[in-house]
Amino acid sequence: MDNVNYSGAVKNTLLDPVLDVKNGRSEFRIMNDETNRVLLPNLRLFLGVSCANSPHYNFVAGAGGLIRNIFLMDGNVVLDQCRNANGWLAFQNYLGFNDENASKFSAIQQKVIGYSVQGQLPANDTAAGNDDDPSSDQIYRTAQGTITNNADSFTNAGYLDLKRVLPMLSSVEGLPLSVFSSGIRIVIEYETDANKILSNTQSASTTIRPIISYDELTDDADKKAVESGFKGAQWDSIVHDLVVVPKATANNVSGFNPAANNSRGTQEINANVKNYRGKYLKKLLVAKNPTETAVFKAGNVVSPMGAYASVTSINEAMNVKINGAPKLPLDCDRPNKRLALLSDTWGNANAYPLNASFGADKSYNILRPFDNASSLEKQVGVQDYFGLDIEDQVKDMQLKFVRTVEGSAGNNSESYHSQLNLNMWGLCPKQIVVKAGGYNVVG
Repeated sequence: MDNVNYSGAVKNTLLDPVLDVKNGRSEFRIMNDETNRVLLPNLRLFLGVSCANSPHYNFVAGAGGLIRNIFLMDGNVVLDQCRNANGWLAFQNYLGFNDENASKFSAIQQKVIGYSVQGQLPANDTAAGNDDDPSSDQIYRTAQGTITNNADSFTNAGYLDLKRVLPMLSSVEGLPLSVFSSGIRIVIEYETDANKILSNTQSASTTIRPIISYDELTDDADKKAVESGFKGAQWDSIVHDLVVVPKATANNVSGFNPAANNSRGTQEINANVKNYRGKYLKKLLVAKNPTETAVFKAGNVVSPMGAYASVTSINEAMNVKINGAPKLPLDCDRPNKRLALLSDTWGNANAYPLNASFGADKSYNILRPFDNASSLEKQVGVQDYFGLDIEDQVKDMQLKFVRTVEGSAGNNSESYHSQLNLNMWGLCPKQIVVKAGGYNVVG
């Protein structure tokens, strides 16, 4: 729509949900009235959990780890949606510049992304009196507040700009409720897997009652300008799909014995991807998430990336075929190639050394908490995403994934041959076409 100059007459409202099922679902409704309300699209959500024993939120997803699915609706019509939104947010939190993630976004989103090298002297890591001495040769992650056991207290809440998961809101300057006549509904379905929410699952968590903050125009002339200027909207919707790489066994990988030290075999899948058929796919992201908790959890303690880890496999190679033609002339077969391709496609990644590498020792300790007393974090090869530009109308799509699996008679052997969920998010154009008496959602 055309740009509109507002008078500045704007009212802010804090909205409680009309439905709030703890750990299940919340729903908000904003209805029209005789004044023909016009909302600004800067809707913000405050959500969180309460929990005993003071855990943290998952370090990369933050409070966004609570949202499994989210929908923006006009009555029963879905305008925009994001499925597996917490995995998408975990990746989005990985993007951006380190200083902004460390100093600003971590606090308001309850995440721990952003790192410091020699930037802080922990109590037991003091310089030796020489200005040339480094304070540390470790990488430190930022501090984060703990979750308290206060029911429905916003002490533990995180902040989410809904444009991050509902990009339709970025494509309009206002939401005239005379057009969306059944009223705006925002429906949130909560994540039920504690491994995607908490850093320690010793105690069960309970969602607090969320709140949405929104602004609306109060000046009649401003509202009429938005209504008359609303000709529809175009945006890139977030479309999710999933391919499963089965756990490697002696039955599905020739010559492989998962219980034998150094036993290796090659596992390859070529899977049909259906959710992008009939759509124009601009670009694609693939996260390679382990499904077995032994890969990312010890007892009740979840590793910082947890279930959102996108793990690096031995001799891994990936490619995508669209309508029978591979998008890459050669399979992407090196972690640094994947990181470079990812950055070219999705923007700056807040990476640290070895976060997308397969180290000689999977237990190599790369991150240290600020207190310098807790256990070092095992953080090699856990943020190895695959992303590339597609820019094609999809009639048929295949995803190729190859890895060398390795057996082990020792602990944590699952790391080398476990099942992986290849979670995919693609950007596909979508639009609202206004017509006499209503509109159509296309895409």
